[in-house]
Amino acid sequence: MQKVVLITGMQAAGKSTIAPLLASRLGPPAATVDGDVYFNAVVAGAVGMTPDPSPEALRQLLLRYDASALVARHYLEAGFDFVCSDIILGEHVARWLDAFEGIAEPHLVVLTPSVDSIIERELARGSNSYRDWQGPGMTLADAVRSLQTGLSDIPHRGLWLDTTGQTAEQSVTEILTNNLKAARW
Repeated sequence: MQKVVLITGMQAAGKSTIAPLLASRLGPPAATVDGDVYFNAVVAGAVGMTPDPSPEALRQLLLRYDASALVARHYLEAGFDFVCSDIILGEHVARWLDAFEGIAEPHLVVLTPSVDSIIERELARGSNSYRDWQGPGMTLADAVRSLQTGLSDIPHRGLWLDTTGQTAEQSVTEILTNNLKAARW
């Protein structure tokens, strides 16, 4: 049976770096998609997530999640293993992974590097993905911690991996230990 792996975590946790490396070691054949593809697909009327999201932001978020699940299903039905990287939190994790019941063996990897590690990575890439979470007087660390609270809403299943100080290759090796057994949903 094919494997489907959801890699989630905060911005700058390493999801988009780790996912293609993991997919390359699962297959052949294996495919991957980064949820940012669907976030960036909305070019007119895009509404981002904030601590207090609008109904339209939530609608666009669900469209994004559903789009990646549809693409995953397409590849799985063609005999591919599939890895999706995206910030999927709370009840949406179960909804996404449960969509593959009977189709693929589901796996969850939650990347949990330290706040300092996330800040270092975020600054190194020259962006501020946390700007919508950084209210007046808040530091970048405050914004990261604020968004991190969403991790606590994910069912504590699968592999929760602190990637602080790990290379992407080291993280993938740890994920693949015992044929993804620790990551089994």
